[in-house]
Amino acid sequence: MAMRTLLIIGALLATVLSASPRIAAQTRSTVSDSSAKNAAPLMGEVLDAVGRPMPDVEVYLAGTEFKTRTDARGFWIFPNPPRGARVLGVRSLGYAPVVRALNISGRYPDTIPIALRKLPRTLSAVKVQATYAGAVLDATAMAERIQQLRVSTGKLYTRDSILAKQPQSMVDLLMGIPGIIARREQQGFTAFSTRSGTGAMAVAGSPCPIQFFVNRAAVDLEFVAAMSPLQWQSVEVYPITTMLSGLPMVSGACGAIVITMM
Repeated sequence: MAMRTLLIIGALLATVLSASPRIAAQTRSTVSDSSAKNAAPLMGEVLDAVGRPMPDVEVYLAGTEFKTRTDARGFWIFPNPPRGARVLGVRSLGYAPVVRALNISGRYPDTIPIALRKLPRTLSAVKVQATYAGAVLDATAMAERIQQLRVSTGKLYTRDSILAKQPQSMVDLLMGIPGIIARREQQGFTAFSTRSGTGAMAVAGSPCPIQFFVNRAAVDLEFVAAMSPLQWQSVEVYPITTMLSGLPMVSGACGAIVITMM
């Protein structure tokens, strides 16, 4: 009986040992598959001014190879988009193009609804083509600037993050960003770059005026103070800058704040 028991135990051990490599391989495969997951899908639909789906509209992520077109339902999708701050472009001949900054989180699917507005009929074919091409340049320039944000101490506010923060003025967005000093005043606000990137609590450089841009045009601080933050599509904050793509840099200024209107 004892000998039979030993033989049974030996057979069980042999079975377990022979299965261990397969179990380990399956475990490694499961871990590998899980860790290799890309960002969650980025998707949306494109509608016209009255809410009708728009087929065959080009949708792309500027600065990347991701490009697609809407189907008959106006639906588009990027199954495995790159994570992080990106610029979404939507364009179709005869319609005003849309450029939107966004953050791709990778945790949950993002759904982006886009409405395209038809250009006036009085525009010539040359004007329409120029508008179409200009959208590509704008999106590319914004993508290059956002790439600079990703390797600096700056910050990008997308439409969603602006609405979530519900700022009363630009100061509410600038507070706490390293390298930026922002204060409310009786007639608006003041904003400076410390040029050191150390923030308002540990200023290592002398304050330097920040330059403001609204839709690529240089504006003064009073112009920004009169605006409603809820009209802003995105805000790019650069505490330290030397040159930004697509923008006319102002000499003597340090840092820049770029506002894109809706």
